[in-house]
Amino acid sequence: MKENKYISFDWWWGGFNNIRMCYEMVGAMSYVSGRKIILPPPGYCLFLAEHHDKKTFWDIWEILDKKAFTDNFECVEYKDTELIKYSSDQQNYDGICKDIKCIMFNDEDKNWGPQNFIGRSLIYHSIENINHFNQFNCDNRDFLYNIMSDDKIIHFPRNLFGHFGYHVYPPNDIARKIIQEKVKNGVKFKQEFFLQANKLMPGDYDAVHIRRGDFKFTQTKWTEDLYSNLEQLLDGKVRNSVPLYIATDEQDLSLFNFLKKKYNIIFLKDLIQESKSKELVLDTIICANAYNFFGSRMSTYSDYINIIRGYNNKIDNHRESLNFNRNKIQYNKYPWEVEAYSWHDLWGELYYGKI
Repeated sequence: MKENKYISFDWWWGGFNNIRMCYEMVGAMSYVSGRKIILPPPGYCLFLAEHHDKKTFWDIWEILDKKAFTDNFECVEYKDTELIKYSSDQQNYDGICKDIKCIMFNDEDKNWGPQNFIGRSLIYHSIENINHFNQFNCDNRDFLYNIMSDDKIIHFPRNLFGHFGYHVYPPNDIARKIIQEKVKNGVKFKQEFFLQANKLMPGDYDAVHIRRGDFKFTQTKWTEDLYSNLEQLLDGKVRNSVPLYIATDEQDLSLFNFLKKKYNIIFLKDLIQESKSKELVLDTIICANAYNFFGSRMSTYSDYINIIRGYNNKIDNHRESLNFNRNKIQYNKYPWEVEAYSWHDLWGELYYGKI
């Protein structure tokens, strides 16, 4: 009998949507390699857990549909594998790279894990047609990683922050479409949240996502420019004849009072009080349901709203938002044929487009 092989991963230590992208990456790799996914236990998530306090670690299945994921990708539980021995008082994978093959992206394991993420690397398992492979790799990636190995387990130590459609090579076009469908159907919120969002915010409205939070310190200039020019940026994009729903991580909502003279603005806190994790889900879905939606630069939160909108054939503004405007790109097969890849550029095509 053929021995089972596995992919293990410790998710990227960022916000929810960074973590979601890790699950998409692992799902794609599992499909092309035939390896089962070892589902990680609760972990650190920005704003939802404390970095070095394992007792606060967050369970992603509070909001994602676990059955949908396991229906689309073969999985086993971390607690049912030998990896449980790496669980320490502070982390789940303490010292794992001493024994298990860890995939590094030109990096080393130190200080709780590697410091670099996948960047422009390419992961592949098999090549059926070298011309097809070269076309996919037309931008000549920095590093290529072949995960076809005899290792029973390969592990990714919190470095899988990227887009599955760019980083994981599908051996043929049929596989690419299958992976897109599996990601669409397998990495999604629980159905109960869609029903709740529809009840909370029915009818016709527009929505925006205004990213502030830690960006006030890490992306200070453009974050403040967005706020300072917000009324001008909204003009012509959203309607003042319908409610304007605002999703934001800004805690002081009074900062937006100046918009009330022109718009009927609504925040989630006007509708319901929920836990932080449930609030992020409801904000996402309500924005995705809006007639018009415009997000913020460099926000994977805005990106995911646009992805859900694409799945549901909503008006597509994933290349034009409140504070950026990327022209439509013309390409033969892959967007990176004509535009350099970076993690903060979302191509809707990676999820539901023509590639």
